Amino acid sequence: MLASPSSPSNTQTRVLLINPNSSFSMTSTAIKALIGLENFSSSQVDQFTASSTAPSEITSFTTEVISAAACIHNLIPLLEQYDGFLVACFSEHPLVEMLREHTNKPVVGIMEASLVHATFLGLRFGILTTNREWEPLLAKSIHHLALDHRCGGIKATNISPASLEGAGQDIVNAAMSGAVKELVEQNGCDVIVLGCAGMSGLESTVQQAVMCIGSKVAVVDAVVAGYEILLGLVAVQKRGQRQIL
Repeated sequence: MLASPSSPSNTQTRVLLINPNSSFSMTSTAIKALIGLENFSSSQVDQFTASSTAPSEITSFTTEVISAAACIHNLIPLLEQYDGFLVACFSEHPLVEMLREHTNKPVVGIMEASLVHATFLGLRFGILTTNREWEPLLAKSIHHLALDHRCGGIKATNISPASLEGAGQDIVNAAMSGAVKELVEQNGCDVIVLGCAGMSGLESTVQQAVMCIGSKVAVVDAVVAGYEILLGLVAVQKRGQRQIL
């Protein structure tokens, strides 16, 4: 489940990327999205994948709860080893609040982080998601975050998280391009959020679709946005600790 854990030092920041489902390929996709960032170091980020008792993909509130329950007991012993935690599931995942109950270190969910990030890039964001079942769930989450007035729509590609890699690039590209076109042309979105950790690394697909319709649109990778916000929160907390000392 976990790669190379170690205790954090005062000089090196260490964070844990948490995939709350049992798909190792999904974890790999999320990590790959961070490689190449100026602030990424493989020695700084460890990865956690849920045990086989967790669902292989999260497609509903029920699977969110099951996955959180499968993770929490394995994560609590690791809380002292890291400076911050990134929950890589695009939802109001229960694990975020569960971890916050057990630590005062920053815990960031990629959904909230990416939506806040999107509000700085444009006036109206749209979300690309996987299954159609996610559309009402994400709409409810946006309401909880009081971002209804900034959301231009949520559009499912009808490709499940587990199928994003196996469906074939042409099928994925066509589904995402069609959804992007609707969000931009019909709904007036000027920011597109990739609403699944499994979509990380597919920004070029969205950018190509946008170029074809002649629009200028920002693209937010939720994993990248969550990681960068987490690092900022960790840095602020460390500065505060030094000032107290």
